Amino acid sequence: MPMAWALIGVCALILGTAAQLLGPRSIPWVENHSRRVEVRAMQAEIAIVDVAAAKAIAEAGEFLVFDARSPADFDTGHIPGAVSFSFEAREEAYNELAALLQPEQPVLVYCSGPECDDALMLGVFLKNQGSRNVVLFLEGVAGWKAGGLPLQ
Repeated sequence: MPMAWALIGVCALILGTAAQLLGPRSIPWVENHSRRVEVRAMQAEIAIVDVAAAKAIAEAGEFLVFDARSPADFDTGHIPGAVSFSFEAREEAYNELAALLQPEQPVLVYCSGPECDDALMLGVFLKNQGSRNVVLFLEGVAGWKAGGLPLQ
């Protein structure tokens, strides 16, 4: 019986390593996970804004504000004036919103909070589509609520 458990462990290790090396969304072997999204945003040259700046951006109305969470999460409450642009459905959403997305149009992206990377991935996607002014509200909905700001 111990030999069977050892064989299962070896198989799990081999399969996990193969998935890590070959999968589209691998997990880094060594990384500071508490700052992972922030570091990746800096690497992608996407500016990060805090709650006060996100509030000013939302109120000014000059930026398109995109919520990268699922439509169901968006419907439970979102930053006032935001549009649902789920990262998971980015191709469809981009096709629907392409007329608004001129290269110079400033865009703010956010998701649930600092551990969520959907907004960052959406920001990178938008940059790859030609958007030149993408900023990330890293604190997302959690930071918005913690700042005492209302959701729509």
